[in-house]
Amino acid sequence: MLLALPLIILSPLLLLYVLARTARLVALRIFRPDAPARVLDPAVARVKRLRMWAAAAVSLGVLACFGSTDDLTEQFQDRWLALLITPWLLIATSPVVIFVLIRCSEPRRRPAMRAALRGPLRRLGLFVGTLALLPGLIAGLDLLNVSQAPGSLGGWLVFAGILAGIWSAFLFLFASGEVARSGFGAAEVHLALPALLTSVLVWEYAAIGGLPTGPPAIAYVMLVGGPASVTAIACWEIRRLRTHCGVTLGGG
Repeated sequence: MLLALPLIILSPLLLLYVLARTARLVALRIFRPDAPARVLDPAVARVKRLRMWAAAAVSLGVLACFGSTDDLTEQFQDRWLALLITPWLLIATSPVVIFVLIRCSEPRRRPAMRAALRGPLRRLGLFVGTLALLPGLIAGLDLLNVSQAPGSLGGWLVFAGILAGIWSAFLFLFASGEVARSGFGAAEVHLALPALLTSVLVWEYAAIGGLPTGPPAIAYVMLVGGPASVTAIACWEIRRLRTHCGVTLGGG
């Protein structure tokens, strides 16, 4: 009896952990890009981390000085919203950036770049499939007419459907995070493509996100300064790809 209550309390948490862990493993297996790996430049990585912490410190400082509890909650919601909309911005933006990059590349490089699109396109299709999982489960349960199932079968089917729905939601969240980091494996097409996509995405965020918290002067500086700093780092990363690895935008 003494162990019954802790088990009753911990069992749902353990079940959620198992569902989240399996969904994460599936998302990593499906959406983590194959070769070629993105070039890891320690200097660029250090500057990106420094920029990330500096941006977080500035945001927290502005919130502490000029914000309220509601502003803090809105900031947290904006982070989640950014994670969820990034894949869709990539879906809308990537084809344009990739088309322009291929057109600007040397003619001898274009067939290989087009062939390399197979991996990112496959991940794109699978990502859209993850979004269709939950509506598909609901439609499937409706077609099975679980309310008319004999005995306790209907209850078990509903329970299994709920678990599958929670798992599919976890899968979508982990897939969104992986896709946001890799850009559907854009580096397979061109090593400079992730930096280019990042530059475009940050300005799209600035256009749709509105003004940050704070006085107008500070808000406009943050609105423009954030994307500008990301773009500057991306340009520096592309320059280092050319000088250290011989990778050019036209030659790949």
